[in-house]
Amino acid sequence: MLAAAATTSPTAYWYLTRGTGTVALVLLTLSVALGIANVRRLRTERMPRFVLDAVHRNVSLLAMVFLGLHIVTSLLDGFAPIRVVDVFIPFISVYRPLWLGFGAVALDLMVAIVITSLLRRRFGYRTWRITHWAAYASWPVALLHGLGTGSDTKTGWMLVLVGGLVIVMIVAVVSRATAGWPDHQGARLGALAASALVPLGLLVWLPSGPLAAGWAKKAGTPASLLRVAQVSAASSSSSAPSTGSTTSGFTANASGTVQQGQSGDGLSQVNIALTLAGQKLNTLAITLRGQALQSGGLQMTSSNVTFGPSSNPGQYRGSVTALNGTEVTALVTDPSGHRLTLVARLQINADNGAASGTVTATP
Repeated sequence: MLAAAATTSPTAYWYLTRGTGTVALVLLTLSVALGIANVRRLRTERMPRFVLDAVHRNVSLLAMVFLGLHIVTSLLDGFAPIRVVDVFIPFISVYRPLWLGFGAVALDLMVAIVITSLLRRRFGYRTWRITHWAAYASWPVALLHGLGTGSDTKTGWMLVLVGGLVIVMIVAVVSRATAGWPDHQGARLGALAASALVPLGLLVWLPSGPLAAGWAKKAGTPASLLRVAQVSAASSSSSAPSTGSTTSGFTANASGTVQQGQSGDGLSQVNIALTLAGQKLNTLAITLRGQALQSGGLQMTSSNVTFGPSSNPGQYRGSVTALNGTEVTALVTDPSGHRLTLVARLQINADNGAASGTVTATP
């Protein structure tokens, strides 16, 4: 009754994209903070100014290196339809245009800073200094890009890391703004206000933005990609599943029914309802929609999966990520962001629609 469909799996590029993006953000934060310290001419007996200059320059170069790797691996990964032009021209991408556009803006600002630094004698000190103020703008823009497009935003370690980076920047900006007070008091008050508004804005935006359910759709992910769950996110998630499952996963015997009919849009629809033996998470429902094949199978074009205890069968929700005969793989997520990969291996009686087999759940 089921036909093979395309599968998805994490690639080395996908892992590299996540890792290099995070490292680039950390290095950018350190670069801006060190730049502020350099502006204040901070130095100690153990760390004279020229050492601070060298550290700032090397950290900035490392940030550009990791940013370059982040861009290259994003283009090579191929999951998201990102073009080379999207890297430099903001807000034109078909994939999360606003949030990917912020990344392009941050890149353009950083490239401008590098170019004016390398050609400082030709541009002059004034142009170089004005351009370097763009470093302050590149940091919050890069942070929004990472939170809006990153697949690790909901994880605890990423939230802790972002909190730490925000604190570093607040300390740096406040230190810079209060040095030499009350000269240029308007600019200093503006900097202090910005240092307060950034964390407050994040606290207001994150719960209804990247941390909320359905963010991928709201952020502008194409509908075609929404039908293909990112199995790689499940394999990399460090979060433990919610009540009713274990960190090591489980395999349980399953039985139920398979019914095939027509959906409201005229496509064929297969409904699979399974009960798992001996598990608190014991109710699995899979709906497949697509074109009926002459052989009697189904070429899937969309799907819906719910999984949970009998008291809350929709606790986990997701979609099918791979379909191979009567073996169905799905990725489901609960409201807290905990993910499970489900693999149902079934035997189906074509005469009465009875189904039996096993279901494996892996966090």
